[in-house]
Amino acid sequence: MIIPLQEAFNFKAAITDYGWWMLAPNDWHHQDHLFYRPIQLSNGKNVLLCIAKHDQYLQIETETDMPLTSNDREEVKDQVAWMFRLDDTFESFYALCHDFEELLHIPANRQGRLLRSPTLFEDVVKVILTTNTRWKQTMNMVSKLVNELGEPVATNHPQAFQTFPTPETVLAAGESYLKEQVRVGYRSPYIIDAATKALDPAFDLESYQSPQADITKLKDIKGIGPYAFNTLSMLLGKYDLLPIDSEYKAHVISKYFNGEPPSKRKLESVYDKWGNYKFLAYWYDIYS
Repeated sequence: MIIPLQEAFNFKAAITDYGWWMLAPNDWHHQDHLFYRPIQLSNGKNVLLCIAKHDQYLQIETETDMPLTSNDREEVKDQVAWMFRLDDTFESFYALCHDFEELLHIPANRQGRLLRSPTLFEDVVKVILTTNTRWKQTMNMVSKLVNELGEPVATNHPQAFQTFPTPETVLAAGESYLKEQVRVGYRSPYIIDAATKALDPAFDLESYQSPQADITKLKDIKGIGPYAFNTLSMLLGKYDLLPIDSEYKAHVISKYFNGEPPSKRKLESVYDKWGNYKFLAYWYDIYS
C-alpha cells in the first residue's frame, strides 16, 4: 500500500521529534528507517505495519497471516495518515519560523510533525501516564500495559508484537489490576474512566479527532487537567496551548529570566508571538 504525500516532510523527524516513538507498541528501526506498528482494525483483526518513506509517498507493508479486504486496507491507510498528520499542512508554521528566525532550521529540515497514536484512546492513556512522573517510568508503565493487556499479532516477523489494549480489555481488567499488576498507581481510575468514555456512544471519544469537535469536553475525563488537556490539544493538531509543567517552567526560567522565577503571566507569555503555534515553538525551542 502507498499513501501519496501532499507536503514533503522529514520522516525520521516526524517519528523521533516527539517521545511517543519510545512508547510501546511503537518500534523505530533507525538504521533501516523503518517504523513498525501493530494496530487493531475495527473488525478485530490485528495487523503489524512496516512503514517507510520513499520520495513523495509512504509505503506500508502489512505483516499478517489473515487476508485484508479493501475496507481493511483503507482503514490501515486512515490510521497511518492520522499518526503522521498527513492531512495537515505546516506552511504557516514555517512562515513564522522565517519571520522570527529562532527556528529557521525547522522549515529547512521539514520538521514540525509530531507522531501520535492511531486512536485518541491510546493518546489519552499515554498522556495520563506522563503526569507527575519521570519519562522512564512512563515508558515502563506503557510497556507493562501493552505486555499485560495487549493482544499478540500473528506474523512471520522474528520479533513478537502486541497491540495497544482496547477500552474493552482495560475495563475487563479493572481498576485494581491496573493499579497492582500494571503499577500505574493513582492513575488507574483515570484510565478506567477514559475507557468507559471511549465506549460511551454519548461521549464518543474518537469523534474528537474531527477538526470541528469541541475538544474542551475532553476535560470531563478524570485526570485531564490543564497540562494533559493542552498536550492532547497538540496531539489533535491544535498548537495554541502550552504544556505548563515542571519541565516547561525550568526551561523558560533558565533561558528567558536568568533563573529568577517571573510572574505566572510572564512565564506563560514567552511564546505568545507564535500565536497558533505556541506549542511547536516551545517544543523545538527546548529540544533543538
